[in-house]
Amino acid sequence: METTIEEIKEKPLKDRIIDFIQKDVPDHLDSFSYCMGATPLIFFLVAAITGVLMTFYYIPYSEKAYESVKAITSEIYLGWFIRGLHKVSINLMIFTLFLHVVRVFITRAYKTPGELKWFFGVGLFFTTLAMGFTGYSLVYDQVSYWGMTVVMNMIAEIPIIGSPLAYLLRGGSEVSEITLLRLYDLHTKLLPLLLVLLIGGHIVTITVLGFAKIEGREGTHPFYPDHAMKVGLIAIGLLILMVNIVTIFPPTIGPMADPLEVASNVAPPWYFSAVYKWITIAPRQPALFGILIFSIVFLSYPFIDRFLTERGFNMERINIVFGAVAVLAFAALTLWNAL
Repeated sequence: METTIEEIKEKPLKDRIIDFIQKDVPDHLDSFSYCMGATPLIFFLVAAITGVLMTFYYIPYSEKAYESVKAITSEIYLGWFIRGLHKVSINLMIFTLFLHVVRVFITRAYKTPGELKWFFGVGLFFTTLAMGFTGYSLVYDQVSYWGMTVVMNMIAEIPIIGSPLAYLLRGGSEVSEITLLRLYDLHTKLLPLLLVLLIGGHIVTITVLGFAKIEGREGTHPFYPDHAMKVGLIAIGLLILMVNIVTIFPPTIGPMADPLEVASNVAPPWYFSAVYKWITIAPRQPALFGILIFSIVFLSYPFIDRFLTERGFNMERINIVFGAVAVLAFAALTLWNAL
């Protein structure tokens, strides 16, 4: 083994890079559900590029934020297109991460030694939700302002950590200009940095620990050019999809936020709609406590799986049932809230 390491070190950097990108990956990664695992990264890159472009025009102050978004949408050349791509990419990133987490859960790809990959993935999912919420709030029109207020109130009622967390995010007891500044800093600085670290950690972990093995599909093929070409084609297809969505459904902006008049169509972003509906139909504190417990179980599920497997439980069937129930419940509550 020592000789092999020395031989690798003696190779020119170019050869080492070629060896790295031509590493073998399992054949099952060519299947659609596995190959689409790279889509959140593609959406993140689009969101990052378009977000940087919009920071040249966005002004994070309550009296200027709305006007700057309005100018981006209707006055600046191709501003509506850049804003639309940014909005669509974040929403699709959340959606595809959700699908990716469901696939990992159903296939139990988090099993040893995949626990660390699961932790990074769950961290990515929650951080992306925070990115979506902070960006949604920065528009500062009537719907986003009151949607932000609703989410802040939801956060404040989370047992134990909710009240101090909401106070920290708002910069006080009420949503104000300080809240906008803090959400802007989170959206453009801290959360993107955290996402980059989590994505990097996830990729490194996969590289070191390897991909989950699928019984009956033990074959391999080179990452480059075979797998890279397929991911590239998916990226092109997704870019075409986003351009069409933005062209058909260009971004709009409602009336300016008015703290004295509650919006008639106030609602949180779609990815919080299920949670919002849940706490409106169930007793408030037990509902929020249930969400907190669910999040803890969700994060620590690889260890729960191992514990139950050692005691003879059929986790393949249990995960299929739990996964189906969770997806159906999320979809039903989201649609119910939209009606």
